[in-house]
Amino acid sequence: MDRMQPVYTETNNCQDCYKCIRECPVKAIRIESDRASIVRDLCIFCGRCTLICPSGAKKVRDDVSRVKRMLRRDKPVFVSLAPSFVAEFAAYPVNELIAGLGMLGFTGVSETALGAERVTAETSCLLQQSASGIFISSACPSAVDYIRKYRPELTSCIVGLHSPLMAHAAMLRQWFGDDIRVVFIGPCVAKKNESDDFNSLIDAALTFKDLRAWFEEEGILPGLVRMNGPSKFVPYSAADGALYPLDGGMTTTLRNAVSSPDVSYMHISGMENIKAALDGVSALQCNVKLFLELLVCDGGCINGPGITSQKGTIVKNLQIEQYRKARASGIHKTGFSIDFPGIRSAFCTVSQPVRSPDYSESDIQEALRTVGKTSKADELNCGGCGYNSCRDFAIAMISGMAERQMCVSYMRRVAADKASVLLQRMPYGVVLVDDSLHVIESNKVFAELAGNDLPALWEVRPGLKGADLRKMICNHKVFLNVLSSGNDLIDKNIDEKGRLMNLSVFTIQRHRIVCGIIQDLHQPEVMQEQVVRRIRQVVRENMGTVQKVAFLLGENAARTEAMLNALVTEQEKV
Repeated sequence: MDRMQPVYTETNNCQDCYKCIRECPVKAIRIESDRASIVRDLCIFCGRCTLICPSGAKKVRDDVSRVKRMLRRDKPVFVSLAPSFVAEFAAYPVNELIAGLGMLGFTGVSETALGAERVTAETSCLLQQSASGIFISSACPSAVDYIRKYRPELTSCIVGLHSPLMAHAAMLRQWFGDDIRVVFIGPCVAKKNESDDFNSLIDAALTFKDLRAWFEEEGILPGLVRMNGPSKFVPYSAADGALYPLDGGMTTTLRNAVSSPDVSYMHISGMENIKAALDGVSALQCNVKLFLELLVCDGGCINGPGITSQKGTIVKNLQIEQYRKARASGIHKTGFSIDFPGIRSAFCTVSQPVRSPDYSESDIQEALRTVGKTSKADELNCGGCGYNSCRDFAIAMISGMAERQMCVSYMRRVAADKASVLLQRMPYGVVLVDDSLHVIESNKVFAELAGNDLPALWEVRPGLKGADLRKMICNHKVFLNVLSSGNDLIDKNIDEKGRLMNLSVFTIQRHRIVCGIIQDLHQPEVMQEQVVRRIRQVVRENMGTVQKVAFLLGENAARTEAMLNALVTEQEKV
């Protein structure tokens, strides 16, 4: 499991509902053999699919076992704790939380917010020294991945600085030595991908969910923490960086740090909001410095996929702001620069742009025809397949990302056609009716058996849909009895307009839909079948009688033999 990608599918649990495709902002899901898999090169690791999958098939990689192995070795392991811990572990006093991490074996706990403060300081210098233009924050790895993969024209707008996590990891290594191990703990799934790509700085990433499960496993609960180890952040506590997990938290810290008046700030959270907001930005002639803070999770990191707190965004915001007010004000100056050109260059080339396939209109139309969409009117754009339009679905099919059976309307038609063919080829009369005795479907044999003008009507209205059964056959009350009782009626001979017929009525949906099968007993093949069936029944009954007689005779013979033997024995004694 350690080598799995950060988000993956437990295929045995996948129920091919396509909800992950509907919710995925970049459609990074491939359907193969009715099972959904995540395409790593397309994914931005926002983790949304793990929250909405109804069967729990979408999983976040569990790195706890990997971290446990690190702790068993002799190298010190430090925690980079995301500032949203305040909202997640509100029941733990800060000193208890730090002590609890110490009980797990960590050498020290430091706030990722320290790296955020350093990023703020560097961004402030960058904005004040740069000319006008658009500047996009590098703080959210999912947002950065989205721009590089799907908006490559804006890649140059991303500020060439580390994310707060990588800046903090570099700071920890400068403070405590290059041979330490750094483990991030926070609400973000994308940090697992970041730790994979930049393992020279970050050794592993856990979510708050991972940590909670680990605490429970070890019995480390609020009020039960032993305060016999480190209980303070190293090397000191953060200040303004604590605001970073809030929507607009980074811009708030920048406003306090940037003295230049010609900088405009905008903060946008939520993937759909980001996608809509970035439309047209590449063509914008910007004569001011515009800084964009983009956070993929709605409301900011406090609502990340790795967080368990169910409190509302307002409550979480207040918890973060109150924690910030309790910290010492100001940004700590460490003399540490996070602008390493070599690392920055590697960082900027990790995600490759996703090339949109360029298919011809004839290819798209051919794909649409395979699912029965031969005209614009057939393109329902219902979204049942998970894609926004039938054309998007057709392109996904050509790309190998989707399968034909994902189209709900197509599969419904296929199922209806199969049922209709089977129904029409049956040699018996078949009729399905609802609880009002209105016909849902029937075959032509039923219309012929019912007689009168029904065969002609069936030609005009195939299936006799909506017709009233009470006006068609005399024995309609049999259907009513099965509807009301829910008990099937099998193999009943009836007289229908002077003709002897065999009728079976059974339930399709209890008290709602029943199916009737009618056979004309005067038809030669039916008569022959009935004769054979009844001969077999008589034979079975007679064989049963013979077996009973044989049993009784055998029992009597044995009893008689025993009595005679007893008499012989008595005579010999005399």
